[in-house]
Amino acid sequence: MPLNPPDPQPRALPGLSEDWPRRVADRIVGIVGRIRAATDRPSANLARRLVYGLIMIVLAVLMLVLGVIGLVRLIDSYLPGDVWATYVLLGGFFCGIGLLLWAKRPRRAASRQAT
Repeated sequence: MPLNPPDPQPRALPGLSEDWPRRVADRIVGIVGRIRAATDRPSANLARRLVYGLIMIVLAVLMLVLGVIGLVRLIDSYLPGDVWATYVLLGGFFCGIGLLLWAKRPRRAASRQAT
């Protein structure tokens, strides 16, 4: 029993043109392309910003910690006495900055407001 090879051309359905499979495929590809363009680039930008922001935060905290350690060691090497004098000096400095920032806060920032 010989096998008949399939028709290379799709048969036209009544009421449809012969190139309808190509047109439907082109339309699907166009819709998928528009959806991808609308979602892919914004989500990639958001992920990139999130990763870079987290890296910057981690590096800033690391620089702050290492900077304070270096400052304590620098002041301790030049200030006479034990390390407690450095702690007193830096503690007073940071408390002064805290008091200055506390004085600059909005007046009702920490109070509970009735709703």
